[in-house]
Amino acid sequence: MARLPPEALSERSRLIMVYALCGFANFGSLGIMIGGLATLVPERRAEIAGLGMKSIVGGTLATLATGATIGLL
Repeated sequence: MARLPPEALSERSRLIMVYALCGFANFGSLGIMIGGLATLVPERRAEIAGLGMKSIVGGTLATLATGATIGLL
């Protein structure tokens, strides 16, 4: 994005892209969540890991909703 000329994307497109890139639908966030929670309650590690894909789906939906809201503004 840094190499694109300023006229390549509209201001609206740049805003939507920034919010999409800053969402929680990535495996790095999932790893941080599982690592942190599993440290707090190690006896429930399997249960926490089992919720991983559901949290990715939830993060994706939240990111899409944010992008749609920004697109409307």
